[in-house]
Amino acid sequence: MKKLATVLVAAAALLATPAMPARALGAAPGAPGTHAHHHAAGSAARQWSREDPSFPFRWDPCAPIPYRVNLGGTSHRNLREVRQALKQVAGATGFTFVYAGSTHGVPFARGRSADRPIPGQGLVIAWTTPRRVPALAGNVVGVGGPGVSYHRDRTGWQITSAGVAIDKAGAARLRRGMVDGPSVMSLLLHELGHAMGLGHVASKHDVMHEGLGPWSRPHYGAGDLAGLAQVGAGQGCF
Repeated sequence: MKKLATVLVAAAALLATPAMPARALGAAPGAPGTHAHHHAAGSAARQWSREDPSFPFRWDPCAPIPYRVNLGGTSHRNLREVRQALKQVAGATGFTFVYAGSTHGVPFARGRSADRPIPGQGLVIAWTTPRRVPALAGNVVGVGGPGVSYHRDRTGWQITSAGVAIDKAGAARLRRGMVDGPSVMSLLLHELGHAMGLGHVASKHDVMHEGLGPWSRPHYGAGDLAGLAQVGAGQGCF
């Protein structure tokens, strides 16, 4: 199984210029790509996509998802932002997230075998460097996606691990708090969206739009929420 990863464009000039095109860094079993889904809501359509429709993964909705955080020497404020971001994910999906403590693990790290891109079970979120995670090279600020522990069930693929890796230097140039524009919060929400199973969308009203820019928001949009509901606990137990 290949690693899933997403790209957010780094920071500095994003308020003045459009984001650079993002690079797709992987897919799950089967052909890569995303598939758009439209859900009518009054007169508006809510659009979302899966990271890879051939791998419609989701977490077990009947079990809490443990998460661990590697701050990598950065401010403990990042841990608070992780908790705020996961509160949004929990509200949109119905999943329960339980803090399992700190870790030295780094998802998608150099030297980890293709079979084990995520260190352990549950969700691991780490601040790190491109040297440790080559996928963060260049203008990439964050990558995220599932691990390789999964099995086929009646509705698709169940996963038990996922990761988010954030470039410390790139994230340090992002805004803090619940503010519009390129921010740590919009970065976390985007990468956690991938860890839940969402792909990129065209609408700049949604966090899952590819890249950070003046359009970025510290909360999920209508399309994001529609997608998170579809991959969430409301779909029933396995």
